Amino acid sequence: MGLFHDSSNDDTTCPMPRPLVAGSFLYLGATGSNNKANQGTLDASENFIGEYTFHKFNMILSGACTAATCLVILFTMIKHSLRFSNPNEQLKIMRIATLLPIYSILSFIPICFPNSYVYVTGWVEVIQGIALYTFLMLLCDFLAPNDRNRVFFFASLRIPGRMDNNKTTDGLTWLQKTWYLVLQYPIAAFLIAIAECITEAAGVYCLESNNGHFAHLWLNIIRIISLGLAIMATLRFYTNLKSHMQDHKPLTKLLAFKLVVGLVFLEQIIFMILHSTDALKETSKLSYADVYIGIPTMIICIQMVPFAFFFNYAYSTKPYRVNDSSARHGNPQEYLAVEENEAGRTYKSRQYQGGPLGIYAWLAFCNALEFFREITSTYHYLEDREYGVDL
Repeated sequence: MGLFHDSSNDDTTCPMPRPLVAGSFLYLGATGSNNKANQGTLDASENFIGEYTFHKFNMILSGACTAATCLVILFTMIKHSLRFSNPNEQLKIMRIATLLPIYSILSFIPICFPNSYVYVTGWVEVIQGIALYTFLMLLCDFLAPNDRNRVFFFASLRIPGRMDNNKTTDGLTWLQKTWYLVLQYPIAAFLIAIAECITEAAGVYCLESNNGHFAHLWLNIIRIISLGLAIMATLRFYTNLKSHMQDHKPLTKLLAFKLVVGLVFLEQIIFMILHSTDALKETSKLSYADVYIGIPTMIICIQMVPFAFFFNYAYSTKPYRVNDSSARHGNPQEYLAVEENEAGRTYKSRQYQGGPLGIYAWLAFCNALEFFREITSTYHYLEDREYGVDL
């Protein structure tokens, strides 16, 4: 049985049961015509641990991990809202942070309601795409704090070619290409998520099959290509400019985010291979829903817990704390941020801007229009090379 062809399903009938139902059937073994007696059920015929089937055990374990992830990330976001001294950077950090709890929640829902799996998981990719784009823009903020300074900074760069270091590209052209490669991923993920919902409702998606007749194979290929282009563009951006961001510990921040995206991406490929080769299949303790939905989503819920703690460390609020000595003398708490202009480096003091209990930070975080405004602003200064120079 090949990776992209299900030899057991040469016709156009999807082998996936629709819908999955509650209850258990007798498991008759791996041979014979009844080798999929547990197919179509939420619970296997035998308990996994004690009185619990794997499905119920999975709900308890994944639910606890999801709650832990949400609490850790909420704590991280609250700290940033209370020490909101650099809105541009910290708003992006708060947006990136939401990837982990949303990943956990949208992975936990299909564990409880497996029939929702195809309708839910595609939107996880959309959130991941937004977080990946936001991470790129956070790196840009580390290099230059606003559009004007960004134009001057990248205009002064010459980026070596991939194959030939003697051939270079001007920094703004290279940034423009990188920006488009990363931005295409959330757009592609959004369109793929809609296509998955439509094709699943029409009965032509077929989660189990890698037969080219069904949409599952082709949408997965498009998603993998789109994500791969975005990840490679971001990694190259970091590699070429990491020397300019050492004060921000970019490698730690890169790992805290990229490990999440990269690991889930790798797991998707691994499970695709396992299912295509029948290396992972139903048993007396694992139902169809457990094999195709429960195990992959459980792994995601579990691994988000250590990632949440690592994210809290990598995106610490320490760089955004104001000078404690000013508070002791009754002065407004300020954070000294470095900004560049044509005359060189100047230092501009900033105060905490989160308001009482960080309410202003949370209002800005919830303003989706601000996110799209940033996209249009970046588009303008990339398309108009004179943008910002004559300001």
